Amino acid sequence: MISVSGLAKSYGAQPLFTDVYLELNRGERYGLVGANGSGKTTLLNIISGHEEPSAGSVSVPKNVKLGVLRQDQFIYENEEILGVTLQGNPDLWQAMVAKEELLAETHGEFDAERFSELEEIVQLYDGYTAEARAARILEGLGIPDPLHRQPLSVLSGGFKLRVLLAQVLAAAPDVLLLDEPTNHLDILSIRWLETFLAEFAGPVVVISHDHRFLDNVSTRILDVDYETVTLYTGNYTTFVESKALERER
Repeated sequence: MISVSGLAKSYGAQPLFTDVYLELNRGERYGLVGANGSGKTTLLNIISGHEEPSAGSVSVPKNVKLGVLRQDQFIYENEEILGVTLQGNPDLWQAMVAKEELLAETHGEFDAERFSELEEIVQLYDGYTAEARAARILEGLGIPDPLHRQPLSVLSGGFKLRVLLAQVLAAAPDVLLLDEPTNHLDILSIRWLETFLAEFAGPVVVISHDHRFLDNVSTRILDVDYETVTLYTGNYTTFVESKALERER
């Protein structure tokens, strides 16, 4: 689904990685590991299109939607938690808001044509079940229903990040790119996320220091080391064993 060809990234004379070739395929869950400063987050940013490589390319089909975990909760402080979650799909969210505004207008002639256009967008993205899906995801991540209509500002910093994770998952992306998604999650929410990712149809790339989480989720490991990225088959424990054998050889 995503092809990485001849990828390289350097800062000045210091290379992070060079000559990286990868195929990220549907149904595979890739744990992205490496020492601090090795370039894990940089690689994820390049794949998502938020950072330019020094060389090489990343090919993503035009119709493929990326779900990328962000840390910018402060821009949503005064917005409803459920609304923040739904904004993961901006086209649907804007259509839902515009439709409500149109229905709330009490003066002037009703714009039936505009209403019909908005209705098509809502139906295209299965908008009538979107709120229920978003609510289920929020609850799975430990945010109970009574809080869903409250502003994001009522939550602590860790729970705000849970809402941003819910925003990514509720957007129904084709690919998930997650940097430390288990930060601030309790054990029940981590187990819920493991189940969600196991059922996710597209490729997943996840950075995590939680080795148990990687063991339970990963089908492949991408190891950023020795200024390149090496693909291993299996979960984190299998990767550690395979890398140790390679070093012995």
